[in-house]
Amino acid sequence: MAKEFGENERRICSLFEKGTEFEYEGETYRVLENATKPTCGKGEPKTDIFIRTINLKTKEQYDFKVSYKQSNADFLENKTNAERAEFLLGDEWKEIIESSTLSLKDAFESKKLIFKDKYQRTNAGSITLGWKYELLRVKSGELSEKLNLSYDQKIDVYAGTHLPNDKRNSYINGSIIKDSGIAEYVFEENNYASRVCEAVEQFKTIPEYLDDCPDIYYACKALNYRTYEQKDDGNRPLSVYVDWHVTDGKLDYDIVYDAPLVTGGKYAREKLLAALMELGVNSTDDLNKDNVVYYEKVVYENKDK
Repeated sequence: MAKEFGENERRICSLFEKGTEFEYEGETYRVLENATKPTCGKGEPKTDIFIRTINLKTKEQYDFKVSYKQSNADFLENKTNAERAEFLLGDEWKEIIESSTLSLKDAFESKKLIFKDKYQRTNAGSITLGWKYELLRVKSGELSEKLNLSYDQKIDVYAGTHLPNDKRNSYINGSIIKDSGIAEYVFEENNYASRVCEAVEQFKTIPEYLDDCPDIYYACKALNYRTYEQKDDGNRPLSVYVDWHVTDGKLDYDIVYDAPLVTGGKYAREKLLAALMELGVNSTDDLNKDNVVYYEKVVYENKDK
């Protein structure tokens, strides 16, 4: 998907060569430099395609700063950490995320956490460490709901208004251009664009895009420790994590909601491994009704396990 996305970005950029003219909302523009993708030292700005033009009527320079979205791509942010959440959601990011996860507390509390056998997409031998946080355009899974954001906050998510300076003021062809990383248009390629006019007719300002797609959703996706392989998917920030520990010689846990994205998979894994070591447990095969406090959280096919 990432490779395809990059190829499509480059294809659209190649349409806007220096000297190309196009019409947008009744005005004619000429491209002054080949369109390109803004870059920064670390991470990415919100602008995917930067097109510097001149308005042929007013003779004023105008930059089209476009966020490119494939029609089949629903992710807005799929690797959300605390820094990125603050840039997207503003100073209240922690309260927003904690409020959203607490609204699904019953769903979190009802989840299975230990998988002696395969369950849906979760491999046998897995133990849940917590849940990552993703922003999407659609609802996704049981731990997903509409995010309660103001109109301005939604604008910020798409535009990147709160991005740090190195992402706001990105590099364009080797030079830093003020606010080049803050997107003002969304280009969702619903119809394949092979010509400039076919691309431009699909440009929408971010407010126009929000008129069509007004909702932003969050989804919490499990990060699991795979006891058979002794692996997980790394130190991903967790919106909610499972605090594994031992109580009276049995594996016990608490689900923690008040430390969104500041606790990672590494911390949760270390707590789990310390508890398993204390119990002399190597994998889920060694867990049973005698050494697990809440055995109803265990997925198993054979009732004698």
